Amino acid sequence: MHKDKLISFTLILIVIFKLIDLSIDILSNVEPVHIWQEIMLIVLSLALFVYLMIDIHRRTTNEKLNLAQLTVSKENIRLLNQQLENSKVVFFNEIKMQFQKWGLTATEKEIALLLIKGLSTSEIASIRKKSEKTISNQSSAIYKKADVSGRHELAALFFEMLL
Repeated sequence: MHKDKLISFTLILIVIFKLIDLSIDILSNVEPVHIWQEIMLIVLSLALFVYLMIDIHRRTTNEKLNLAQLTVSKENIRLLNQQLENSKVVFFNEIKMQFQKWGLTATEKEIALLLIKGLSTSEIASIRKKSEKTISNQSSAIYKKADVSGRHELAALFFEMLL
């Protein structure tokens, strides 16, 4: 925008100086060809100035529209993030309620959640600092209480809630 203002100012100065020069030339009875050249330069400078002003106006309008659209988009993203956050809370509350219905212990709830997230028995054992055999036994107890055959069926129960 700064560059546009500099160019606009320069064009106006050219027009002003050429108008002064033209008036002096007319009073001095300069050849008509020279006067026509001066007039053409003034007209060209004015035309460029008008074009620049229209272009600045168009870009300013577009910029305002883009900023308005950006504001709307940011608000939409904020609302979507809030909805996602709310959905996650509802989803995890449903999971917790289902764990309670199954009568899972606190440890089984933690392990079931890790199983639903897709962690392997060895990964869960590493996180909980327990043996894989212990985690495997606890997983079997969870599957039995949930009346499922394994981790995939357990996860499928909760992912069906989303659909």
